[in-house]
Amino acid sequence: MTLVTHKILVVDDENTLRHFLRLHLQEQGYHVTEAADGNTAMRLIDKNKFDVALVDLHLTDMDGLDIMRHLRQVAPKTSVIILTAYASVDSAIEALRQEAHDYLTKPFDTSELLASVADGIARQSATPTTSQETPSQVLQIKDLQLNQASRQVARYDKIINLTPTEFDILATLMTQPDVAIDSITLIKRVRGYEATEADARAIARVHVHRLRHKLESDPTNPQYVITVAGGRYLINSQ
Repeated sequence: MTLVTHKILVVDDENTLRHFLRLHLQEQGYHVTEAADGNTAMRLIDKNKFDVALVDLHLTDMDGLDIMRHLRQVAPKTSVIILTAYASVDSAIEALRQEAHDYLTKPFDTSELLASVADGIARQSATPTTSQETPSQVLQIKDLQLNQASRQVARYDKIINLTPTEFDILATLMTQPDVAIDSITLIKRVRGYEATEADARAIARVHVHRLRHKLESDPTNPQYVITVAGGRYLINSQ
């Protein structure tokens, strides 16, 4: 049997961080290629196929979004994870609009990043499951179905691709339909840490914005994920 070694591209101008990421990714059995600037990354992308690209949003010679756009053109199946020290809601929304697999703010938890990388690889080969699931593994609100075992979401039987954070936010809301959950609680359950109210609202707002664009027929008039006063969210079952 041939062992498949998944290829990861790390694009960051911080030498220490690139070294740190390479060591941890290699420990997981990944083949890691590094780029210290955008131009190098572009050349590598043109000559190689990568399963996942970890891309710093702010590089010395170009915007990380430029690399994402190039990847979407030449390697649309590559899962892109945006890394940044700048917790800008606008930049996060723009990265997610351009189909970023995930968006992590430095400093990030290593286990969270490795989970996102693994999920990005798994989603490339994921196919809809037809196996029987127990009721507790499947959550359904109107025509929206979430399978906790396979981590798949479908609407009208059409699979909707979500990032790990988007999936976990939706799962958290669907386990308590019609119950408003505040941003601090939501981020703590999904991310595992307690953010300040301002940070929690900013993080939740980015991912809820993305969720609506994937779930809703009209994101400006949401029927599923509803905003409630005080930075709270609920899933509407009515």
